[in-house]
Amino acid sequence: MKNLFSIAKITLQFKKTLSFNLMFNILAMFFSLFSFAMIIPLLRVIFNTKESIQALSLDYPGTFSLSKESIVDHFNYQLSNYALTEGRYQTLIVICVFLVSMVFLKNLFTFLSTFFLSDLVQSSTLKFRNSLFQKTLYLPMAFYSEERKGDILSRFSVDLKELELSLKATTNAIFKDPFYILGYFITLFIISVKLTLFIIVFLPFAGLIISRISSGLKKKSKLGQENAGNMLSMTEETLYGLRIIKSFSAQQFIYNRFKKQSHYLYKLMLSVTRKVYMASPVSEFLGVIATAGVLLYGGNLVFENEIQPDVFIGYLILFSQLITPFKSISKAIYDSSQGIAALDRINSVIGENQKITDKPEATDNIQFQEKIEFNNIHFKYDEKEILNNVTFHVLRGETVALVGHSGAGKTTLADLLIRLYDVSEGEIIIDNHNIKDVRLSTLRNLMGVVSQESILFNDNVFRNIAFGDDHFDKEKVIDAAKMANAHEFIISLENGYETNIGDGGNKLSGGQKQRISIARALYKNPQILILDEATSSLDTESEKAVQVALDRLMKNRTSLVIAHRLSTIQNAQKIVVLDKGKIVEMGTHEELITKNQYYKRFIDLQSIK
Repeated sequence: MKNLFSIAKITLQFKKTLSFNLMFNILAMFFSLFSFAMIIPLLRVIFNTKESIQALSLDYPGTFSLSKESIVDHFNYQLSNYALTEGRYQTLIVICVFLVSMVFLKNLFTFLSTFFLSDLVQSSTLKFRNSLFQKTLYLPMAFYSEERKGDILSRFSVDLKELELSLKATTNAIFKDPFYILGYFITLFIISVKLTLFIIVFLPFAGLIISRISSGLKKKSKLGQENAGNMLSMTEETLYGLRIIKSFSAQQFIYNRFKKQSHYLYKLMLSVTRKVYMASPVSEFLGVIATAGVLLYGGNLVFENEIQPDVFIGYLILFSQLITPFKSISKAIYDSSQGIAALDRINSVIGENQKITDKPEATDNIQFQEKIEFNNIHFKYDEKEILNNVTFHVLRGETVALVGHSGAGKTTLADLLIRLYDVSEGEIIIDNHNIKDVRLSTLRNLMGVVSQESILFNDNVFRNIAFGDDHFDKEKVIDAAKMANAHEFIISLENGYETNIGDGGNKLSGGQKQRISIARALYKNPQILILDEATSSLDTESEKAVQVALDRLMKNRTSLVIAHRLSTIQNAQKIVVLDKGKIVEMGTHEELITKNQYYKRFIDLQSIK
């Protein structure tokens, strides 16, 4: 039951919609009671003889009061008189019209309650979906180094769907079914106290059975959802690396790994679904046991003339309606276990510490005029030291190249400048402003990034170049494309700048994608430029076109260049040589070649002449 209330709490934030849902649930319950209560007078008119009806009509009940006996006696008296004066058939017509009206109103209010329930569930899901997506955008990059992408995607698909289903079931179990149960029980008490007490004695026994069956469901559901995330990760990884898998003839190897994981998920979810599917038959069977008990006990009361046969039949019909809300609650208990497991996984992302955030007093007042200073920079990741006491500066308008073997810490330095990560020790200063004291959006607006991997989006060329600008200037986009040597190939595309470039830009070549990336940086017109191996993955012809574009991009800008190729770094005003996270050399190309140490060996190893 705890899980039920935990899920239901989510809906409390939409008080207006919940109020309408609750109101229409109560009205639907009210008219449902009336519709089934009409069964008793209907049976009385059909099965009672004319003589018994006449006897009832002659027995005037006296002064009306709100007691059970007075209400029943007056109703019987009025019904009998109407039957005698208008005829049994006419009375039957009136009862049927009244019954149909009650059922119509019941269904009308049931529809209205579900109308608002849908809004309630979808609004709650929408809020979680938006919060989850927003969090994925703002979480630090370190989070994604620890979490598998597929597991994150699973939270958007599997977990949100589980939460949605659970919200629907638990909202009804808390804000609908109890009112139906209460209303039916009150009516049943009015009809027969003895029979109703018999039912109440049976309920704790049924609840105990349901709780024992549902035990451990939350844990298994959470484990199943985690493994579903792993499966999604494996699928995504396979699609991404399909070229390599085929090249190495590793299809069977990958399939065997997938099959093993899939079989484990199968056994896990089989156990969960079996327990979930058990809810309905178990609750129905318990309902039948209770009904059989009522039949035996109530039948005996009829034999002893303690209750009238038509009243007993009406009681049974009303009692049968109790089974549905009880079944709904028992199923909701199972669904809520899965829902709370999904909610835990969603909240584990939403509640994750962002770590890299704006200070309350963060400034927007920064104009890059002088220099960038890296002062005694230390950086650790998972206790592993990546950078150790790195100190250098970049003057405005200067091009500084970072070189070194893979893992030396070059890209990490660039990421620290953008604040994708924060330094462990030391500080990065831009014109006497520690970058931690500058608003993130302001800091990043100073910078443009062109990386080795051209990150493009499934959209047209215009929006990829003007990325992040909802009201972009088409002429400005075209000018940026021309400066990036991209205009000619763009206009040759099927729809020119309106051409959709596919998922990740897969409709373009590597060189074309890179020039789009450069055009994107040119459109932004950043003061500080970060180039991370921007030409390393290109062929010679593409590299030439891209290098011309890069030269235009770097002109009159402060540039931090990460590269291996001599053509990219030899003209830098300063070259910083990194090895195992430390600066081992620093100077111009000529100065470092003359020293004949790390840089010279690095150049020789790269076979760059």
